[in-house]
Parts: sequence; structure tokens; C-alpha cells
Amino acid sequence: MLLQPRKFKQKHRQKGRSFKPYTFKRLHYGDSGLQILQPLRLPAKHIHRLKLYLKKAIKRSDFTKRLIWFNIFPHLPLTKKSKGIRMGKGVGKLATWVSYLRPGSFIFETKNLRLGRTTYFLKQIAFKLPVKSVCVLPTPKLIKLNTIRAVNPALTYYF
Repeated sequence: MLLQPRKFKQKHRQKGRSFKPYTFKRLHYGDSGLQILQPLRLPAKHIHRLKLYLKKAIKRSDFTKRLIWFNIFPHLPLTKKSKGIRMGKGVGKLATWVSYLRPGSFIFETKNLRLGRTTYFLKQIAFKLPVKSVCVLPTPKLIKLNTIRAVNPALTYYF
């Protein structure tokens, strides 16, 4: 498996189906990020593919100090019964690890990345996700001052 926790107590766990919106709607680390607006369940394989794609954004990180934070990790096991088995007889085998994301949470955050490049990469990731998402960007004035992080509604793109 690609991404999974190092240690875990149970391989079988019930799926949680109630998705309450995420109340803390600010960026934690970077100055721009991708925020989802609907609940989402991402498997480990999809998260790994998104990470590989985003590594293009930080290729020259030694010169430009570009940073990317991944705020998702698959902690929850997802089981699946093999094909042709009848209903009942307990839980199936471990199929993959997933991450449940609440609406309003930030998947990725970036820092020290140009505005055009940031919108390009976050828009490409938004097309790969099956939910509606928002690209939250800082104002150009705040990029120059580099003192306070805030979000300008004029520079918020809805995909």
C-alpha cells in the first residue's frame, strides 16, 4: 500500500457518515491553499497521485524557498469483500486506507509561490477532485508586505 499509518490497533472500523462543516476557515501554514466545499473521501492512491503532481510546483525549492503543506493523510481503514461472496459472515479484508474530509477544510497550502503558478497548480488539482473547491489566495499587497496573512474575496476563485 502507498500511504498508511505505521501502527494501528484495528484493521476494521465503521464508516462515519455525518459530515459537519469545518468551522476554522483560515490557512494554518501557507499564504494560499485549496479549500473544499463538500464532504470528500479520498483513498490513499488518490492522495499519492496528487502529491506526485504537486512536486512539480516545488522543483526549485532550494533557490526560491517554495513550500507546500499536505493537510491530509489516510488514517481510516476501508474494507471490501471479494467478488462473488454472499452477504453476511462479517467484515471483509482490508482494501485501502482513506481520509474523510469535512467541507471547509484545506487540502493543500503553499507559500512563496507566484500567484499565476499557484492558481495554475491549484486549479489543476481542483479538476482532479470530484467535489467543488475554492482557491484561496492572498492579496498582492500582502505578498509585498509579508506581515499579515489575510484572504481577499476578489482573489478567491471558485472551480
